Amino acid sequence: MSFLAPLFLLGVAAVAIPTLIHLVQRERKRPIEFPSLMFLQRIPYQSVQRRRVRNWPLLLLRAAAIALLMLAFARPFFSRDTNVVIAAAGAREVVILLDQSASMGYGDHWQKAQAEAKKVVEGLGGADKATLVLFARNAEERVRATNDRGQLLTAIDSARVTSSATRYGPALRLAQSLLTRSPLGHREAVTISDFQRTGWERHEDIQFPAGAVLTPVSVVNGPMPNVSVASVTFGRTRFAGQDRVTVTAGISNHSDKSLDALPVSLEVDGHQIQSQSVKVGASASASVKFAEFTLADANVRCVVRAGTDGLPQDNTFDFVLSPARPAPILVIQPDGASADDALYIMTALSIGTPAAFEATAVPVSRVTAAMLDKTAVAILNDVLVPSPIGAELKRFVERGGGLFVVLGPRGGKVDSEGTLLPGVPGSLKDAPSSRPATLGFLDYTHPIFELFKTPHSGDFSSAHFYHYRALEPGPTDRVLARFDDGTIAMAERRVVGGRVVTFDSSLDGAWNDLGRQGIFLPFLHQTMRYLGRYEDQPAWYTAGQMFDPSERVPALAPDPVTHQPRTSGIVSTPSGGRLTLGTGGQPMSFELAEQGFYTVRAAGENEARPLTVAANIDPAESDLTSMDLREFMGIATGRATPTDKPADDGGLKPSELERKQSLWWYVMIAALLMLVTESILANRESRRLVGTRRFVMPESR
Repeated sequence: MSFLAPLFLLGVAAVAIPTLIHLVQRERKRPIEFPSLMFLQRIPYQSVQRRRVRNWPLLLLRAAAIALLMLAFARPFFSRDTNVVIAAAGAREVVILLDQSASMGYGDHWQKAQAEAKKVVEGLGGADKATLVLFARNAEERVRATNDRGQLLTAIDSARVTSSATRYGPALRLAQSLLTRSPLGHREAVTISDFQRTGWERHEDIQFPAGAVLTPVSVVNGPMPNVSVASVTFGRTRFAGQDRVTVTAGISNHSDKSLDALPVSLEVDGHQIQSQSVKVGASASASVKFAEFTLADANVRCVVRAGTDGLPQDNTFDFVLSPARPAPILVIQPDGASADDALYIMTALSIGTPAAFEATAVPVSRVTAAMLDKTAVAILNDVLVPSPIGAELKRFVERGGGLFVVLGPRGGKVDSEGTLLPGVPGSLKDAPSSRPATLGFLDYTHPIFELFKTPHSGDFSSAHFYHYRALEPGPTDRVLARFDDGTIAMAERRVVGGRVVTFDSSLDGAWNDLGRQGIFLPFLHQTMRYLGRYEDQPAWYTAGQMFDPSERVPALAPDPVTHQPRTSGIVSTPSGGRLTLGTGGQPMSFELAEQGFYTVRAAGENEARPLTVAANIDPAESDLTSMDLREFMGIATGRATPTDKPADDGGLKPSELERKQSLWWYVMIAALLMLVTESILANRESRRLVGTRRFVMPESR
């Protein structure tokens, strides 16, 4: 039982008044006139009856009446009696927010969380309804509002810890929405979690409906020492035509004890190749550098392991490595062209340690299908393409190759149908001798120019153009750059699996000075990477991210006209599951929901080493520092009122609960009945004493 005004209970001390009255009562004395008292001896009179209680029932009745009056003024109510609450307050709407983020896999935290969720379900009344929401990075309504305890308990048992990070905002906003829509008068959200401090990214605007209660339930009990592999970095060299890789792993110790000999190992394609011991101080980090090894194949699976503890998910770090082989570039020149015509191109592509590209210049008449099969990007450097070569170039692009067309004075239509070139080349345009043309517009949202969108990352306006070609793009072509007079300088066309980009001037130094500008090298490298799909791919992703394999598997690239997948993709998940992409309206992208290695391939293809993608848990999940429940309540609702377990009072405030129960009325009525009874008994006792009283004179001596 609780009291709305407990200070009134101090008035219970008034029960001492009837006791004092009974013990110190005074009888009325009737004076009697008497002759001289000189012959009488004075004897002190002592009344023994005044010092003891003569009527216990009357005393207890008076004391009980006063105690009940004080109890009524204190406004009592029941806060833990579920049956009383349900009868007086009605049905409840309860939203159970169950944290299934990666950090809940520590020790027995998940088992505790499931047990706490079951307690809430088992405490539901017959008219109550509950909704089960599972949350990590996002929130999912697993069971909609129901009073079917069996369905809720089954859903709790079937839930599992995920590899996603902790985020409280989506879960609390979903709970807010569910409680706002509820027709029931008493609403409550119970959050069961380890309350990781990193779960709050920023201030979340949570507005629970009036009268709704948020109750946090923590599964943390004591310190949580944890070791994690936080990151890996790589160093690459080339020796005898092969990649040599050095892996350095970062180890974090999230505990107050130093680790003097923590075992750390490196596995490559399932085989442990190295193992070391490292000392990591308390609440500190350390690095482990493994010996250099040769990387001969693509999509090699690598794993770093460090120690064992209550959270095994962050004791491993998965990543994928592939050799950084130079991308083959075929520079197609006009017959009889000199080496100076491709000097700027060949020089720029040869720069790099290790070299990112391997360029070969050939006359157009010597180009063969075999050459194109070994090429990632073909550059048409101011050349008119014969029809047979144009047909081969079309097949090359449709198979996923990239084509960079430098128009110059001789460039024109590539294939006989004119389907490759992004637009129709026009006449030669000469800039005024007094003011050379410059690039006036660049599409910084395109991957070629995205690198240069930040200030001081490259100045294209410093390049001067004296001659250039007009170009009329098609309706589906994308304009990438324009000269300051509005003439198109670069355009792109997507052709089935490949890409074609035009540059509407020359790159030999005769029509412009772009090749002599510092911006030329990164510009040309970025263009080759884009056309050859040689963007630097991450060695790993964070669990919960979306991944689109169409950029890395040419067979999965969508049709450039219909934008529909040309074939389906098959994905094998770390847990052995299987996903189908791009069929029946299914998207080509998918979520990396699990930690581990995914493999992706086009339907019907059985490569020895398909595309492999690694996913790891968010490093923030390794920091198990918990929030104080008052702090969580303050951030979530603006008021710090945490409790240790879900409330069973229907979500009412004390004043509302006391008003609903109105127990003080019954206590007040009982007190009044006792006072009436006391008056009746007291009157009867008084008349009895008056009727039996006798006057007694003391004897004289």
